Order: sequence, then C-alpha cells, then structure tokens
Amino acid sequence: MTMKVKTRMLPVGIQGTMDDMIYYVEKRSGRTLMRKSFSFEDHPGQPAFRDAQRQIYLLNPSAAYKQDLKDYCLSYNGLPKIEGKTISSWCQMYNKLMWAMQKAMPESVSLKTITREQIYTQNLPCISIKAAVEAGLLPAVKNYEFFNSQL
Repeated sequence: MTMKVKTRMLPVGIQGTMDDMIYYVEKRSGRTLMRKSFSFEDHPGQPAFRDAQRQIYLLNPSAAYKQDLKDYCLSYNGLPKIEGKTISSWCQMYNKLMWAMQKAMPESVSLKTITREQIYTQNLPCISIKAAVEAGLLPAVKNYEFFNSQL
C-alpha cells in the first residue's frame, strides 16, 4: 500500500530534483516552487531554433545593453496590456526582441546567421532598445528614449 502525502507548504530552501519533480526558488517572491521533470523530444524544428539561439547569444550584448533590457523589463511588466504575461529577465526580453525583428524583417534578417557587423552596417533596430521601440518591435514604455545603449 502506497500513501501520497499532500502538503500546502514546501520546506523552506529546498532545491534540486526528487521523485521526478524539480524544486526551485523563485527570485522575485522567494517562494519555493515545483514542477515536473522534463525530457527533450526530437523535433524537426529544434536544430534550427538551437542554431538561432546560439547565434544571437554569440553577439555578446554589452553590460549597458543588458542593463537597459533589465530596466525596460520593469517598465514593460507595468504595462496594462501585458495582463499577467510578465517577463522576468533580460534574456527573455532579448529573445523577444530578436525573434520579433526576424518576424518583421524576414528578407534581411536570419537569426541563424546574424552577426554584429550586419547589425551595425544595416543599422538594424536591435542595435538599441530605443531603436527597437521606434521600429515597433517592442511596445513603448515611459521614458524609453533613455534606453539607447548600443549592443
């Protein structure tokens, strides 16, 4: 006979994997959360996505650009039209920006082959957060004009 124990609160500070569950602490609230373990399945679109993700992070954004993304995230999460779809890190915002740029400019931008030189020579809107907002890739937030650090 097997018993399943149900609890409303997890012990504080527990992290890691146990019994096919992953336990982790959410940074903002400090709450301990759990989710099921996962395994990646082969999918025909996965290599293309992987290659694009690798390439955009090989661009190595500057520290000032990352800080602008963090500050933009705070303002973005305060927008009323977001409705609970918050973004919690600069990486998520960076991904959102880059994929929106590829979608808006499919003939001139391929994330699989994008380079820093291409961004500067073609003056692509991902060069700064201000340029991305003005190009319509990201929604406008209060004082977005100050997010003008270069990639």
